[in-house]
Amino acid sequence: MLKTNLCLVLFLLYASTSIGQNVPPSSHVWILAEENHSYEEVVDNPRMPYYNSLIERYGLAEQFYSNRHGSLPALMYFAAGTEVTTDSNTTSCEHSDNNIVRQVLKRGYTWKSYQENLPYAGFQGLYGGEGDKYYRRHNPLIDFIDVCPNTGQAIKSVPYPEMESDFNDSRTVNFAWITPDVDSDAHNGTLQEADQWMQDNVPAILARPEFKSGGDGILFVVWDEAALTDDRCSDNVSKGCGGRTAVLVIGPQVKEGYRSKILYHNQNVLKTICKAMDLSTCPGEAESAAPMRDFFKE
Repeated sequence: MLKTNLCLVLFLLYASTSIGQNVPPSSHVWILAEENHSYEEVVDNPRMPYYNSLIERYGLAEQFYSNRHGSLPALMYFAAGTEVTTDSNTTSCEHSDNNIVRQVLKRGYTWKSYQENLPYAGFQGLYGGEGDKYYRRHNPLIDFIDVCPNTGQAIKSVPYPEMESDFNDSRTVNFAWITPDVDSDAHNGTLQEADQWMQDNVPAILARPEFKSGGDGILFVVWDEAALTDDRCSDNVSKGCGGRTAVLVIGPQVKEGYRSKILYHNQNVLKTICKAMDLSTCPGEAESAAPMRDFFKE
C-alpha cells in the first residue's frame, strides 16, 4: 500500500509539473543559425564571452544533438523536420516537402530570411556577395516550392541590413531566419569572430518590444551540426548523427540561467515553434517530436 501511494504521489507530481510547463504563445519566433562547432568548443569558451553571457541570462540545451552532418540537410530539420535533400549545392526551389514557411503563411503570419552578404532580395545563386561569403546552403527556406520566384515569396529572402530598416519602420516580422556570412557564423571564421558578430547584432533584436519584459519573442540560436569529427546522437550513442551542439533559447518567457538535460534534436526546435505560433500542422518528424516546453516559465 505504501509503495502504491508513493507511486501515485510521484505520478501526480510529474503530471502537475508537465501540465504547468507549456510553450507560451508567440507571434514572434526567430532563428539565428551558426555553423560546425561542438558543444564543448562553445560553452565556457573564453573567446565567446557574449555567447556565454546569453547562457547565463537565458536557456541552454545541454543534451542537444544534430540529426546529421551536411549543412543543408542538417538545417532542413529546423525548417522541414526532415533532411529534404542531401545535395548541399542545390539551387533548386522545387522541393515540395511541408515546411515552416508554408505553415507560417497559412497562419497569416509574415516571414523573412535575413542573410548577410546576400547580393539582393530574391537572389538564387549558390554563392554571392563580397568574396562569395553568402552560401545558399545556409539559407534553407528558399529551397521549397512555396518560395520559388514565381510565388512572390522569393523576395522575402533579403540582405541582412534590411533587418535594421524593418526595425526602424516597425515592420517586425513574425518568423525570421538569420544567417551571418561564412566569416561570421564560424564556418570559415573563428569562434571569436562569431561571438563578436553576435555581440554587435543580437542586442538590437533583444531591444525590440517583443523581447522585453512582457513580450512574446522567442529567439533560438542554433548550430547546423557539430564539428565534423563529432558524430554523437546522444550522451551514450557516439556514432551515426551530427554531434552535440550548444543551442540557446532566448526570450522574456524563458527561465533565467536554465540548463535542460532533456535529449533534443533539430526537429524539437521546429516543434516548439509550431506550438508557440499555433500552426495547424508541424512539418516532417517535428509533428511527433516533443516541444522544448521545459525552457519556459510556468
